[in-house]
Amino acid sequence: MDADLIFPQTGQPQGFSTLATTKWQGNPEPVIREMVQNCLDAADAADCNCVEVCFTIRRVPLVEIPGITAYREHFENAVRQREQGKQGHAEVSVIKQIRAELDSELTTVLYCRDNGIGLNHDRMKRLLTEGDTDKSHAGAGAFGIGHLTAFAASNLRYVLYAGRSQADGSAICDVSSAHAILASRQVGSKKGLGGHGYWIDSPNLFDATPCPIQVPPMLLRELDPLPSTGSVICVTGFNDFRGTTKPAMAIARVAAKNFLVAIWQGRMVVKVTDERSQTTIVVNRPELGTILAPSKNRKRAEQGGGYLSGEQAYRAWETLEHGRPLSLESGAKAHFRLLTNDGRSVTSRVQLFRNGMWITNSADALQPTFFNGYNPFDAVVVIESGQLCDLVRGAEGPEHRGLKRRRLANATASNQLLSMLRNIADEFRDQAGRVEHSEEYVPPGFAMIQDGRDEEAEVAPRYEPRPSASGEGDETNTTNTPTNVYDDPIDPPERRRRRRRKRRNRGARPKPGKRVGGRVSLRAVPGNNGKMTRLLVSWRPGNNDQDGRSYLAARVRVPSGSDETCDQPVPPKWLHIREIHNGGKIIKPGPDGFEARLPEGDQDFDIRLVDRDAIEDPNAVEVDIVRRRIQTSEKKG
Repeated sequence: MDADLIFPQTGQPQGFSTLATTKWQGNPEPVIREMVQNCLDAADAADCNCVEVCFTIRRVPLVEIPGITAYREHFENAVRQREQGKQGHAEVSVIKQIRAELDSELTTVLYCRDNGIGLNHDRMKRLLTEGDTDKSHAGAGAFGIGHLTAFAASNLRYVLYAGRSQADGSAICDVSSAHAILASRQVGSKKGLGGHGYWIDSPNLFDATPCPIQVPPMLLRELDPLPSTGSVICVTGFNDFRGTTKPAMAIARVAAKNFLVAIWQGRMVVKVTDERSQTTIVVNRPELGTILAPSKNRKRAEQGGGYLSGEQAYRAWETLEHGRPLSLESGAKAHFRLLTNDGRSVTSRVQLFRNGMWITNSADALQPTFFNGYNPFDAVVVIESGQLCDLVRGAEGPEHRGLKRRRLANATASNQLLSMLRNIADEFRDQAGRVEHSEEYVPPGFAMIQDGRDEEAEVAPRYEPRPSASGEGDETNTTNTPTNVYDDPIDPPERRRRRRRKRRNRGARPKPGKRVGGRVSLRAVPGNNGKMTRLLVSWRPGNNDQDGRSYLAARVRVPSGSDETCDQPVPPKWLHIREIHNGGKIIKPGPDGFEARLPEGDQDFDIRLVDRDAIEDPNAVEVDIVRRRIQTSEKKG
């Protein structure tokens, strides 16, 4: 049979709104990190000295996409059947996105090409099959879900693959395929076609060689420039990561952060080209500092927790460039750099890289608290081979980041990893040296407890300058006697009233509410007036415990950085909501302006803030979803 997009029969219905395609939506970090990591693994398998990864963003005719006719037929039939039942906002949004792409003559695609070992029939089948992988370690991508991250960048949820490989001196051969994730549809009283479709030239994927060897022209144009073996991934309907204004720079920055060591060592070069804007960025060792510098002051990860922040990535690059190389007892290598305490709070940090890829900055025994009392430093640990490399890889998560020793096969391996990490920490402490007593920094209002004694530290009184007769603070009065400026008899009554109003306004906040478990992803974008007053939010609840007596509400806050463990915690800043756009509806907030009611279930919505609460730092904004009880008056209404 000729190759075509085939949706196999299934007995399980599936909608358009699937976790596999929405988990990483709008986030370039996991998408690009997974693609580049696969390229690096393919290069290692081919014993390639330097892997070349080329990203290209291009507009192509929709008719060039292989299997697009079968795709359109399955999509329209699935939509008609899904419309017969109740549809959620998320599903309606997905259908609109797909239909908008299908109604256009041109579509945007994102290519990712590497010069690694390439794809053959066996590797292609493993790539297309969720949960099937040839990685032997317990962690580190052994779940076979890595290829699903690419679907988050596709409005069509359709990803194409092509590979060129050679085995045992045989001739070079090509192979190609594609994977679409839509919704299932019924074709008979007891039969249905699944939501997963595959571009193959045999009835199903269980055949020995189900994938076409004739590569479609739109993939062949990317495959032909390879000198020998390699592979190409094509994300159709590329969505620019849901509103990223400069996707080429976002791709370059993710590659530079997560593969800093591999690029710095010269083992990898990443080239990003956006043909729409004629933009080309080369990520190599000379350009690392330039690419990382714009985000060097961002202490929070750009795309949420668990990833490397811009500030820490830039620090790691500086350590590679200017740090002292060390050979560790464990067999790993490191770059070590003492930090200068210029009056600011400086924290020691250890970044762990395996085979050139960033894994974690909070490994057991290497967290910042383990280096209290020592001179602050920054260290980059480079693990390439040996027992430590095997243990770290086995303890990694499915996305190759973070370390959890319980992922290892047994307690012996877990204890071995912990022991090796502790030895590395001891070596770093020896290099850093203890802080001299005269150099210790004591924050105002704190007393030091020496020699392990258990006496309670005396709380230093808070200093507040006493107002002068003119109403201005008298900075010459340095008494430590606590002073209540509002009770001072020389302070005019009107001034006191203004201060009281100011204090009340400063403490404005929504009423307490219990946050609902789930996943919230958001992206701040400029509004029509140019101010950062829009938040694009995706909400995926955990356990939906709707009981008809409550509803969900969204609110926006800027965390202060302190919590209940602080002696004097600073409350977050709550932002006023002008309106929320949800599925074509406009929702107004409650009387306090901090919360707006939402419908239940998965959904995407657009929060519009008032102009005076325009966002300054889009990385420091969080959206809470809380559950509220319906009042009696609301039920009657």
